[in-house]
Amino acid sequence: MIEAHGRLGLDRALAPAIAYADEGFAVSDVLAAAIASDASLLSADPECARIYMPRGRAPRAGEILQQSDLAESLREIARHGPDAFYRGTLAGRIVDGIEELGGALRGEDLDAHRTDRPDPISVRYGGLDVYGQPPVSQGHVLLEELAIVDGMELRKMGWGSADLIHTMVEAKKLAFADRDAYAGDPRAVDFHPRGLFAPEYAAARRKGIGGRAADRVEAGDPGVAAHTTYLTVADRDGNVVSLIESVFSGFGAATIVPGTGILLNDRLRGFSLDPSSPNVLAAGKRPVHTLNAVIALDGSTPRLAFGTPGRHAQVQTNFQLGVALIDFGLDVQAAIEAPRWYHEHGRTLRVEARFPEEVRRALGGKGHEIELLAEWDATTGGAQAIAVDANGVFAAGADPRREGVAAGY
Repeated sequence: MIEAHGRLGLDRALAPAIAYADEGFAVSDVLAAAIASDASLLSADPECARIYMPRGRAPRAGEILQQSDLAESLREIARHGPDAFYRGTLAGRIVDGIEELGGALRGEDLDAHRTDRPDPISVRYGGLDVYGQPPVSQGHVLLEELAIVDGMELRKMGWGSADLIHTMVEAKKLAFADRDAYAGDPRAVDFHPRGLFAPEYAAARRKGIGGRAADRVEAGDPGVAAHTTYLTVADRDGNVVSLIESVFSGFGAATIVPGTGILLNDRLRGFSLDPSSPNVLAAGKRPVHTLNAVIALDGSTPRLAFGTPGRHAQVQTNFQLGVALIDFGLDVQAAIEAPRWYHEHGRTLRVEARFPEEVRRALGGKGHEIELLAEWDATTGGAQAIAVDANGVFAAGADPRREGVAAGY
């Protein structure tokens, strides 16, 4: 991205991260709680324990966390580019460290890595073209959710109403059923996600939304075989970035390669062990993951960029943000702060306690089994968003549920 669109070299872009790693930064309340929560897991790895718990305990808020080995690894990447990670001296250290730990990764595995730049996928919704990532991302799930509710006159239901929430939850169930049935690495299975949000198929799936909460939802037939950080940036030249990355669990595999400061991820947990699944574990294959970031265009003009961490909550929270911003015209901060719902299985529906009691009762009357979350629950993500209006005025919002900030410069 820097080579194609950036004005700064990799060395300048990485300089702030190198400084924070080398000089340290004050541990926040959220990070202190996260390390304390996973202290037993982190203490099992000598490098994690040395770096994250240098005093023999989880750091307290305000104490300084330094990662000098990571700073040196970032300098290596700044000097030699991304190849340093996959094919250079740093790659050798990673492979040696993993072999010493009994891992299966080898030099040829890193050397074989290629970063794809696939075309995004999109759906027309509310007069905008809403773009997401293709597989192995679950961007297609959000687009299918939007396609299912398109044309259902959501505004007449009223923002925050039980009817609106019920409709969106049931659309989510349909899209997730299709995900589980079809989604996989398109390099290994025949999966063409555009069929899942084609207008004809979405209309057919829409008929599956009734007045009562569905317990189990079957996949349709579209005619196809198929601890996260989010940020968004927009500039005066009309460029917009919507970016998300993750090591999967809060501290990934809770293992740091000695001498590098690099925390290994545990993304392979995203595979299925069911041999009939299109997402079954296999060599050279990528697991389906939950990461998805959104940009909405009006013609060629960016109007919205948003996203959130939160595992399986991501496409649900992005769905709620999209409807709030596009259908109901909420400003970005109001859309982010609105009470959220989160669904996993069956009729159980988790809702933040800020939803009015009458809405919760009405949802119960539709067959949803309501479980209360905290008033501001991090389970539902930590969204960030940027909106650009017809006059070119920027507005940004950040989620109080997690750490994040909106800033102009």
